[in-house]
Amino acid sequence: MRPGLRPRLDALVEAVDVPARLARDPVRFVHRYSDDADREVAAVLASTLAYGRVQAFSVVLERLFALADAAGGPRAWVQGFDPGRDGAALRPLGYRFNRGIDWILLLSALQAAYRRVDTLEALLPAEQPLPEALSALVDAIRGDAIRAAPVVGLDAASFAELPRGLRTLLPRPADGSATKRWWMFLRWMVRRPTLGIDLGMWRTRSPAELLVPLDTHVLRISGFLGLTSRRDGSLRTAREVTRALAHLDPLDPVRYDFAIAHLGISGACRGHRQPEVCRACPLDQVCTAG
Repeated sequence: MRPGLRPRLDALVEAVDVPARLARDPVRFVHRYSDDADREVAAVLASTLAYGRVQAFSVVLERLFALADAAGGPRAWVQGFDPGRDGAALRPLGYRFNRGIDWILLLSALQAAYRRVDTLEALLPAEQPLPEALSALVDAIRGDAIRAAPVVGLDAASFAELPRGLRTLLPRPADGSATKRWWMFLRWMVRRPTLGIDLGMWRTRSPAELLVPLDTHVLRISGFLGLTSRRDGSLRTAREVTRALAHLDPLDPVRYDFAIAHLGISGACRGHRQPEVCRACPLDQVCTAG
């Protein structure tokens, strides 16, 4: 572990302009709602779509949540969702790998899941480590999506036969993926509310069990800080970064995630030495790029 890293990371967390960073973070959509049932559905939608440019996916999320609000909120939208009636507004809505049929299938799958449980937390097997439990949760939603396929006119007997776009929304750790978006969802759900970012709605799991949501920004900066020597965005790399952070804070290793990620998202970290920029960064003295 690089000497002096923890106080530098603590300083980075303390220096974060939370309101400014939340304005560019998908969790802001979740904070629109006060009811936990609405927040949970909003968190699924906001996290699964959080890839690519923030400005680009935010436009799609605004449209999705406008439809949800018109139906009485995210949970009411899901519970009353009719693929024929409500799907018409979704079919033209596309974003990169995703098309309208993907939202229709995801909402139909969530509807089926909420007919069995009051909260998706109940789909996390309590006896399993969190990565395996997360795979079980995603598998449950995948199964519901397969069963919903005929309702929307698709013939799919397996997850592999569902549209590619939907499959990109439902990765799982069991396949070796870092599953950044689902670990971000879990961070929101599990970490106690701090700085007005995470929600702490799920209490059966500990923040110590979380893995860092590994995106390109976190991967690059983690390399600069000596948290990992790996360069691939895999589950193995996410575990390695998390183990390194656990040496700094074993009870809450991912508490640095928001600050590190937004150091990259904001453009404050340029990925190479720029003296006038790097000198202002709390990580300057422990960063190989700086």
